[in-house]
Amino acid sequence: PSDSYSARQRQAALIANLIKQFTGPAEGKPYQIYDKQLDKFRPVEYRDIVILMRSPAQRVNDYLEILRLAGVPSVSDTATGYFAATEITDMLCLLKVLDNPRQDIELAAVLRSPIFRISDTELACVKLAADKEESLNDFYEKVVWFASNGPDKNLRENLSTCLDTIEKWRTISRSGSLADLIWQIFRQTGYLSFVSALPAGQLRRANLLKLHDRAIQFEGFASNSPTLSLSRFVDFINRLQQSGADWAPAEPLSAAENAVRIISVHKSKGLEFPVVILAELNNKFNTQDTIGDCLSDPEDTIGLQLIDLVKNTRINSLAHQVISDKKYAASLAEEMRILYVAATRAKDKLILVASADAKKCSKIVSVGSLVAANPVPDWLLSSCKSHLEWLLYALCDQKFIHTGLQTSLEDQAIDENLFKFKLYKNSELVSLNDCISNWRKTKSQPSRKAGKASKPQQVQLINALKNSLNWQYESSAVSKLPAKRSISQLTHGSDEFRRFDHSRALERTPSALLSADLPLIVDSRIIGTATHLLISQLDLTSPVTIEKIQSTRKQLFEKGFLTEQTASLVDAQAILAFFKSPLGSLALDKSNTVWREWPFTFSLPAGQLADSAGEQTESGEFIVIQGIIDMLIKTTSGLIVIDFKTDKVSSQYAQKHVDNYRQQLNFYSLAASGILNIPILSKWLFFLSPRTPVELQ
Repeated sequence: PSDSYSARQRQAALIANLIKQFTGPAEGKPYQIYDKQLDKFRPVEYRDIVILMRSPAQRVNDYLEILRLAGVPSVSDTATGYFAATEITDMLCLLKVLDNPRQDIELAAVLRSPIFRISDTELACVKLAADKEESLNDFYEKVVWFASNGPDKNLRENLSTCLDTIEKWRTISRSGSLADLIWQIFRQTGYLSFVSALPAGQLRRANLLKLHDRAIQFEGFASNSPTLSLSRFVDFINRLQQSGADWAPAEPLSAAENAVRIISVHKSKGLEFPVVILAELNNKFNTQDTIGDCLSDPEDTIGLQLIDLVKNTRINSLAHQVISDKKYAASLAEEMRILYVAATRAKDKLILVASADAKKCSKIVSVGSLVAANPVPDWLLSSCKSHLEWLLYALCDQKFIHTGLQTSLEDQAIDENLFKFKLYKNSELVSLNDCISNWRKTKSQPSRKAGKASKPQQVQLINALKNSLNWQYESSAVSKLPAKRSISQLTHGSDEFRRFDHSRALERTPSALLSADLPLIVDSRIIGTATHLLISQLDLTSPVTIEKIQSTRKQLFEKGFLTEQTASLVDAQAILAFFKSPLGSLALDKSNTVWREWPFTFSLPAGQLADSAGEQTESGEFIVIQGIIDMLIKTTSGLIVIDFKTDKVSSQYAQKHVDNYRQQLNFYSLAASGILNIPILSKWLFFLSPRTPVELQ
């Protein structure tokens, strides 16, 4: 029919309807396939269907459009149109402006894009106002001038902000990687979220993420210098666009999981699919290799076309004709192999689709039936111009095709029930046009309905939206807590292992570069760790003496656990003072069980951690905490928790600031009591420097 839809679009609509029939409601699915993994028959899914084409690059976009309009998820890695996507155009223009801001078209495109949201009217105001200044040459200079001297205050401030942002991004591009620049733009502008809210938002978002991935790939092989990445990437994209090359639009991960695939026959080699649809079988063979002024054959010679100067015509030489026939035969052989590969990819069902004139097809079938040769003669096959003609000749002895094409020769044919044949007449083609029109109307229908909503409905929708945006999680405090935390992360910042002094970080020199004569500066945290290690390695089966402490310290040095200077800084007298104290006597009492550096992992109600931060919550959730108790003594009456502190403090300070460590000891006690199922008898802090024990109540 004469209409605005092409034969290719109608063919795509026909395929879309077939796919919807296969994957319709469960009770109405007319076809099932056998699943070897499940060992049973199951309904056809989108992922089971593959559309094969001889050369999909120039045709696949029409198919993807129609299939998606019909609600059939579809993907193809041979599609084009990536650079034409609006979101990609905006980003590429921005990258070009960051590389060189004196590009009028790209700069105007960036300013009016959703990134900066300068309207067309405002851009016109900028140009009209700046045209009065004769010294301004390009649009960039006019924008800079207007940002400083423009008559419109609001527009002047907006442009100033835009230029400052562009300059910040240009600075980042000179000092960092291209991929990091693109990701910072996404985060600072919220562009990913913006495009996700547009129609086909997931596809647009996937396109932007693909640009980021391509930037990472480009930096991997293009240059090790970040200052050159942006310029080279922009030049690379410009060359691609100038040569007419394009990338396939990205596909959202969710869409690719269960979608109809459109691939070329070449890429399908060695693969099998439950349902295969061979489309565009009516396309003519490519015979470009058989024509031309000069044909070459590596094994023979070259063939030239002769020019008759009198008649002003071209004449094929004998060599030209021979080489042309040879190339044509090789081309047909290749096309035959391609048709064989395509037709043998299907495991359960094969669907052949083509657009051709019924009268022409009827004539081909009639001629093939009259020749009645099996196989079909070579001279007849060589005259064919498409795969469809080959198939018609191959099936011309079957009754179903004569009946469908009404050749009046079905009595001479056989009925092997090989295929089902469906011929779409003019009225049915019109119905396919109507399908496409209805699909397009359906796609735009939701937005029109929203625009026609009554005022009370609009108020109701707005209130529902506000309630959704203002809704707060009842256990919001828990949502801010991680699933697992260490005790050191929960203790007060004044804890010895939580204080990190970075003031002299740049002054420190690796020990390998220091002279042996110069002493190393040992950090106080390293001394504290060494002290805890020494206490944990002491033999408690006999009384602890200063000689035993020094001997253990020497052994740790000889085994490489401590450096000589670190070992010398461990206060042996302070350790001895602990074991001479009543707490130390409990550790040496053979009737008690002593654990040193006792690691634990324990779950606490999330409310306890939230409450410690000053928030109340009852969520029923648990958070895992882990830590190491310096010393845990099990007595007949209960557990004694001891934590050593190596802070350089006085005895008065130790008594005054004990609350700084109360939360830490409380967590230790909860974990030890909960794991061992033994009550806590007491909790102690022992400050080694002033030799002061402090009990926490």
